[in-house]
Amino acid sequence: MKEFFHKAAWIVSGVLIIILCLSPFCGLNGQESIYLSGKILDDENSLPLPFAQLSVANSTLGTVSNDEGQFQLYIPCKFRDDTLLIAFLGYETSRRRISELTGMYNEISLKPEALQLSEVEIIGLTPREVIRRAVANIPANYGKDPLILTAFIRSQKFVNNKLAEFTEAIIEDLKTGYFLYKWNKVEDKLSNSNMPRLVKGRVVSDTGLVNNMGDVGKRAGCLGCNFMNDLVEYYHKTVLDEELFKFHNLKMKEIGSPGGGKIYHIVYDQSVKSQKLYMGDLYIDGSSFAIMKITQKPSFLAFDKFEKEKLNQLYTLNNIYGWVEDMPLLNRTICYSERDGVWCLSSIQEEQWVTFKLPSTGQRIRIGFKNDVVVTDVTRDPLKIKSFRGDKTVGTNQRWDEIVGEPDPDFWDNFIYLPIEEKLQKEVVKIKSN
Repeated sequence: MKEFFHKAAWIVSGVLIIILCLSPFCGLNGQESIYLSGKILDDENSLPLPFAQLSVANSTLGTVSNDEGQFQLYIPCKFRDDTLLIAFLGYETSRRRISELTGMYNEISLKPEALQLSEVEIIGLTPREVIRRAVANIPANYGKDPLILTAFIRSQKFVNNKLAEFTEAIIEDLKTGYFLYKWNKVEDKLSNSNMPRLVKGRVVSDTGLVNNMGDVGKRAGCLGCNFMNDLVEYYHKTVLDEELFKFHNLKMKEIGSPGGGKIYHIVYDQSVKSQKLYMGDLYIDGSSFAIMKITQKPSFLAFDKFEKEKLNQLYTLNNIYGWVEDMPLLNRTICYSERDGVWCLSSIQEEQWVTFKLPSTGQRIRIGFKNDVVVTDVTRDPLKIKSFRGDKTVGTNQRWDEIVGEPDPDFWDNFIYLPIEEKLQKEVVKIKSN
């Protein structure tokens, strides 16, 4: 474990990047990988672009940049002469030949695309009609057949702004497919889809802080829970659900698409105080009606409803029962990309902070969670799907350090994952030194 975090520090300092970039291993058998690394920047101000999407053209391989715009990617040698696509909503997509990116630390600048209101159209659509069409086209855009996502997941837990646990995992997740279903079939969808398998994991924890989190943060959580934030798959009870249109205010403008055409940008919020819903942004491709990006955070109008119901569930923290949860501060972003001609989940970024109060003493504890999910590959191979074995129960009653097993540095040396930001690396080192 100590060896892994030393390597992570090298990544931050740039030493490991230089060493690996000078050695793009491509043997005669074609099984080794090309290593790419670098940073995605705004061409006008040189600021980093976090969660920019990188994908290999004509393949299902991809990753995203981290919060500091840094990326690293291992690509099978058979794609050496293919093209790497670098995309960020609101910017022109960059196309770079993979063979020209090896052997160096690449700084790739994206040019902002002027996102102007479109000209008046002969046929105009309302926000509700755009969402209806987007939902109706889910099977065509994302595929009705089962699929397996391979994803890198990084989870962080905080107590009073101090890092308590740092986890990284590779998870394969079997989905039943993207299809339309009725309200009474939601539970069937939830129980049958997102069957996860833990490939590898690694964790470092401040045991005392994690234990203080009690039943809120002690467990690993189900391995497939992150994938349930795929709102294209679970569109019911969200802004995409026509049954909830009456509870939402929707405003829309048409903006130019970097690839030509247009994008529908819908801003939504709940319109009544009797619900606990979200507010945010929805981006839909104007030609295919594919959902490209969804952001969510709790609506301010949900506050009264939350206050009325928060005493219905009390929590155990510091081995004391009776803690009350205030309305959480949540920011969630779900992105989708087109890979090998089919749209698929690309990334989920989520950060949540909750303040817990003990009414009898007035004591307060602030607990935070941050999860990054990066889909690195997608397969719809029937044979792989048929032989897949997942387990939804893993992690539901266990801590991460109970399920990840022994560390395997050799595995992590050859897998796509997010570089560790410098600030985060310092916090991880602090835990290791305790």
